[in-house]
Amino acid sequence: MSDSENDSKRMLECLRLASDLKQLANETVNPGLKAHCLRMAKQWSGEADAPATATGIEYIRADRVLH
Repeated sequence: MSDSENDSKRMLECLRLASDLKQLANETVNPGLKAHCLRMAKQWSGEADAPATATGIEYIRADRVLH
């Protein structure tokens, strides 16, 4: 897979996550959770615009995220 394909997939994944977080924020009545989801959505939207090498996202291992 080419670098441009990887970059495109990464950008789409960031935008999908941001979209899911915005939807969750719209559906919750908990103000703290709503604010957190909106902050995270903003962060992931920004990650979609940043070069992959600048964010280090590709180096995050799933076992570190889940623990």
